[in-house]
Amino acid sequence: MRGNNKGAKKMIASERYETILNLIQEQGIVKVKDLAKLMQVTETTIRRDCEELEHQGKLIRVHGGAKGINQNKIVSNRDEKNVRDRTEFSESKELVCKKAASFVKEGDCIFLDGITTVVPMVKYLKDKNIKIVTHNFLVAEAYQNLSCQAELFYLGGKYIPEYNMSAGPVTIGNLSRFNFDYAFLGCAGVDLEKGMSYTTETETMMVKEKAMEQSMNNYLLIDSSKLSVKGFYNFSKLSNFDAIICNEFEGMENVELPDNFIIVPMDQA
Repeated sequence: MRGNNKGAKKMIASERYETILNLIQEQGIVKVKDLAKLMQVTETTIRRDCEELEHQGKLIRVHGGAKGINQNKIVSNRDEKNVRDRTEFSESKELVCKKAASFVKEGDCIFLDGITTVVPMVKYLKDKNIKIVTHNFLVAEAYQNLSCQAELFYLGGKYIPEYNMSAGPVTIGNLSRFNFDYAFLGCAGVDLEKGMSYTTETETMMVKEKAMEQSMNNYLLIDSSKLSVKGFYNFSKLSNFDAIICNEFEGMENVELPDNFIIVPMDQA
């Protein structure tokens, strides 16, 4: 999000509408908090603006923000890759990863999924005497750049460059040899009403499913931008996860969350 322009004249409603729509076109999803800071107005004002634009059919309100009309569709693998490029390491993902890492104890064996969400976990795990198994090249890269006490096992297999991970039969065959105390997994989106998580294609989903089979505890890591987003494939029922860790988001008091949700307050940053 662009920086705050102190001293700029106060925008009228039509100017705010145009700014909101332009940012959605550029970024896909925008947050109420960021918009309020950018335009130097209250979050209540931004929420009213988004309500009006939704009434006009120009955007869709989501938890804590808004997205474009053309994004109200099934997310494909191409769409997910573009989203990852835009929002790879955010404050909310850092919070989720820090909380997830707090569950890992000395001597544990864990699996880290092939999503960008889990990558910040490495720095919170580096001083623990644990074993980490992953097919995520970004996790391996983060590990290499730190002085880690943890051991890392990288699964071989077919390399998928657009996701920076390995997948396929060789990866799954190697994965089947390991057993885990915890598997930390991600997804393309979550539907709270249907109680379902989604992926965008099958190859990485099969790795996730095998990891869940091999693990005693399965934790789903998401940030609030994944809520109400549908992917091409059904991955797993939300009830199948021992815990779902998500950052605090605006309007959550009006949302009925499953009992296995762990909400991380934003003030823990």
